[in-house]
Amino acid sequence: MRIWSRYPPNLPAHFRREIPVDRALVVNGLTKTFRSGTNGRTMSVHALRSVTLELERGEILGLVGPARSGKSTFLLCAAGLVRGEQGTVTWFGESVTRHRVPTGLAYVPQRTGYYSFLSVREALEYYATLHDLTTDDRASQVDHALRAVSLHLHASRRVSHLSPSLLQRLALAQALVGSPRALLLDETLCGQGLLFDKEIVALLTQLSRDGVTTILTAQHGVELHRVVNRIVRLSEGRILTPRHEPVMEAALMYS
Repeated sequence: MRIWSRYPPNLPAHFRREIPVDRALVVNGLTKTFRSGTNGRTMSVHALRSVTLELERGEILGLVGPARSGKSTFLLCAAGLVRGEQGTVTWFGESVTRHRVPTGLAYVPQRTGYYSFLSVREALEYYATLHDLTTDDRASQVDHALRAVSLHLHASRRVSHLSPSLLQRLALAQALVGSPRALLLDETLCGQGLLFDKEIVALLTQLSRDGVTTILTAQHGVELHRVVNRIVRLSEGRILTPRHEPVMEAALMYS
């Protein structure tokens, strides 16, 4: 199925109104409830309440909401790491099921754990082994990811010696290994000003032009406005803006 993008006419070709764009993600009626409690008392925590959402291929979506609004749970369900009680999740026309997750999804949590004794390059090489790549391909993709996030000058440094902002760059580089079709970044780039960095904005924009779909979560939308095509707000597991919430003039992203 195809839908039509609705963006200003001065955007790149594959964003223009007359160009059909495939849907990347279709979420329909997604519901997830957790159980919590002590001393034999349990209560239901409704993390997601019939969430319905669609993303176009190459779209950059900002998912915004306070703590415990359901952002992380949504990404975990979208990545196939958590199963909802109701609803469906479909990536690129293929359903996420208990036994199968579509290929090409790169999920990175807010705090990614690394072996502190590894160098930056070694940490990426370790994650590259999780992909079905030849030895040469792994080396090539690690080099590309390091340069894409401007970490190549720090490749030999130990992970334990990295600043918070460099750790965020490492997390983004990790997501790039394996040539993903979709990036699911759970506040991965927030808090250190990385989304105001021109090189990072240019990288995410280029990935979008190449057809990579990205979801960025944040507690506040201020950091996201320079990057995303639209913002969706979550509160207590419900989407407050089921359709487009316009961000600042989208063409600024490409200036």
